[in-house]
Amino acid sequence: MRNHSRPKKLDEMDDLRDMGRFPIVVYIGATGNILFAVWLTFLVHARYAQTWAMLAWAVGLAVGNVVPVVFLRWRMRPDAHHPLIEEMGFFHDQHKFATWVYAVAVANMFFWIVLAWTAFSLSRAPSVLVAVLALALVSTFFPAWMRIFVRPAAR
Repeated sequence: MRNHSRPKKLDEMDDLRDMGRFPIVVYIGATGNILFAVWLTFLVHARYAQTWAMLAWAVGLAVGNVVPVVFLRWRMRPDAHHPLIEEMGFFHDQHKFATWVYAVAVANMFFWIVLAWTAFSLSRAPSVLVAVLALALVSTFFPAWMRIFVRPAAR
């Protein structure tokens, strides 16, 4: 059995639980990205409510999120510093994750776009937008909520 609590660098992430070790600022950025995507989806859905548009929008938004990572990785030196997960910088280190982390991030983005599009197809009421944003905020920021509000048990 492997020890998942040992210190790991960003490029050594090999378990979904490793994502729970990010600094709070990373969750803030990821949550902000999802909330912005949901809001933009609300705007796009108002103009193009067809299913093909949702697929094009989801693919386009995912590509738009991954292209900077591909560019930065392409420019990254082989001897680049990979900090510990807990010590990563939000802007300086996001392109240094293990590759599978980006697949999880894209899947998460797709999930929220499809959920939002479905909700907006049922109702375009502002309250639906607020409800989807609230659900995304609570869910996407959940690991940080746990760290902020749940105190570890005394050993």
